[in-house]
Amino acid sequence: MRKLFSLLIVLLLMTVACQKNEISNPEKDIAQVGKLSVDKQVFMNRFRLSKGFAEAKKFSRDDVVKFIDEYFVKNYLLVNKLLDQGIEEEKEMKEAMEQLKIRAMTGMNGPLYRQVIPANVEVSDQEIQELYDKSKYKVKIAYLRVSSKHLADSLYSALRRGANFGKIARKYSLDVQTFEHGGEVPNYIFPGSLDPEFEKAIFGLKKGQLSRPIYIAGWYNIVKILDKKPIEHRPLSEIKAQLKQRLLQYKLNQIRNNYIDSLFIKYEASFNKELYPLIKKAFVPIDRVGKLDVSAIPKEKLDEPLVTYKGGQFTLNSFVTIYNKSMASRRVPLRYDDEIENHIKTMVIGNLMYADGVARGLLNDEQFKSLYQRIRMQKLEREALKRLVNEQIKITDDELKAYYEQHKREWNNQDFETVKRFVRNRLMGERAREYKDQLAAQLRSEYDVLYNEPLIKEVVDSLNAMKKAARVRKF
Repeated sequence: MRKLFSLLIVLLLMTVACQKNEISNPEKDIAQVGKLSVDKQVFMNRFRLSKGFAEAKKFSRDDVVKFIDEYFVKNYLLVNKLLDQGIEEEKEMKEAMEQLKIRAMTGMNGPLYRQVIPANVEVSDQEIQELYDKSKYKVKIAYLRVSSKHLADSLYSALRRGANFGKIARKYSLDVQTFEHGGEVPNYIFPGSLDPEFEKAIFGLKKGQLSRPIYIAGWYNIVKILDKKPIEHRPLSEIKAQLKQRLLQYKLNQIRNNYIDSLFIKYEASFNKELYPLIKKAFVPIDRVGKLDVSAIPKEKLDEPLVTYKGGQFTLNSFVTIYNKSMASRRVPLRYDDEIENHIKTMVIGNLMYADGVARGLLNDEQFKSLYQRIRMQKLEREALKRLVNEQIKITDDELKAYYEQHKREWNNQDFETVKRFVRNRLMGERAREYKDQLAAQLRSEYDVLYNEPLIKEVVDSLNAMKKAARVRKF
């Protein structure tokens, strides 16, 4: 009996060992590194963009494995180590991962839009004819865009009293593409290319006239007509496809905007306006927009919900963090209540869409899972390189100067202080590559690296077939 029990234990250990050295998903994973897998399609997408793919005439197994090792295995070994250190249990990282889930769910090519936006939106011949018939004029405009009705009304009054439009636009407009040019749009605008409310306001104006503030999607726009010319009509048959595309894009935008507006009602979003004074107090103007000084907000207030909706909440801390990390072109000043509320809405839209995606069962959607895992790995790879490699490397000024002396001809013998930043970046890059290679070699003893040989053979055959087909097309 004791021998039989010992034999069973040995068989069990052999089974576990075999399982440990098997690819989890052999149909789609080209390699496995510890608990992480390298998806065949992800590999193919990256490899086909590489210099090696462009230059080689034929590929072998070694070419594919070398690329897997260099661009996946080394990074994935570091990520395994980071995961074992518990990075995904950190509060800040959990919040970052939630934002990545929102991004995967709500992107323009994501699973939610696939459900919300109809695959086929019809544009009738009658609609095309109506657009053609009303396309009598084209206009050249200057416009300014602000995020507060109070400010828009004030600027409109100033312009009516004779203020210079260009100067006002340069000072106040938040449209990053036009404000430097006094709000002037370079090309003429044709009917059917903009929001109907916007077009209704501007095409009824004469040259030199000014529109009242036009509210569109969270922005207040004031338009000045710089020029207005009759359109030289071409036959409808020549421009029918162009007009149809304009109408189709407008309909798709309307469907999207109506869907987003409906979510605020569906999920009963409510705004905590008692926190708005704290946001105004923390706002520090910088150039055209600004930053939020988190130290100006009491700590106990940061975790309070700024927006509450069915299924979740959006805290003041989330608002401050996202605002400060956003590019300047995506921020607005936060001086008035309507400015603040409009900007909160733009931030919380993703949360509401994600809640709707969850309600629709899309957490189990294959596209969502694939998108999320891809951007999750990108985030973890960046974090692993930062923590396990870059932060471990220390470079002294003496080392920088010595490196500069060796290579100063490459910087045209410029003064050390002038090029110090570039010297540091280059030396850091070299040291980081060396350190990463050494660390990855050590981690191979901690984590299994498995190659899916049948799938690698399939990939090699596929790559060679692509090259052969390309040569045939060339000749």
